[in-house]
Amino acid sequence: MPYFKDIYTGVSTVLLGMWVTFKHLFEPTITVQYPREELPMHPRTRARLVNHIEECGYCLSCQKVCPAHLFTIKGVRRDPSLPEVILPDGKPKKIEVVQFDIDMSKCLYCGLCVEACDTRSLRWEQPVEVVSHSRAELFREFAIYSKAERDELLQKEEERKKAAAAARAASAPVAAGAKVRKGKGEEMKEGKE
Repeated sequence: MPYFKDIYTGVSTVLLGMWVTFKHLFEPTITVQYPREELPMHPRTRARLVNHIEECGYCLSCQKVCPAHLFTIKGVRRDPSLPEVILPDGKPKKIEVVQFDIDMSKCLYCGLCVEACDTRSLRWEQPVEVVSHSRAELFREFAIYSKAERDELLQKEEERKKAAAAARAASAPVAAGAKVRKGKGEEMKEGKE
């Protein structure tokens, strides 16, 4: 008796599976022929990370919060002779971003960087084409300076920092000597008492 029951169970489950297949045979297909057709994307799709460099305030919060370390950001102090630029958060722009690179091949699409951005210059946007055929296409540079201009600005900034450090070092012995003299004077007062 269990032999016939097993045969009945096997045949009935195969027929049930074939019924589901047969039912879908006459429904319209949902397959999209990709290059010729495209599915509309949801407005909040996390597909392409874009930085509007003119709005970036060089706070580095996106770089600090990113778990995958996909940002390369460099900046120089803004030239005071240039007209003042106000960022979207209402603060004046003090540092000019000369390099802002994103390596999307490492991106986890978590969105932490977008949430951390104070000026909202880093955003998710709808892609024109999401397909890339090499890793080089996933590396994005958002800079308004050419490589030669960027290198020149970074070199000037390095020279400015060295000059400021040398000025601090030159004034440091004078300040240290003043403390030593002050210290001796205090010792003399203590000795008199």
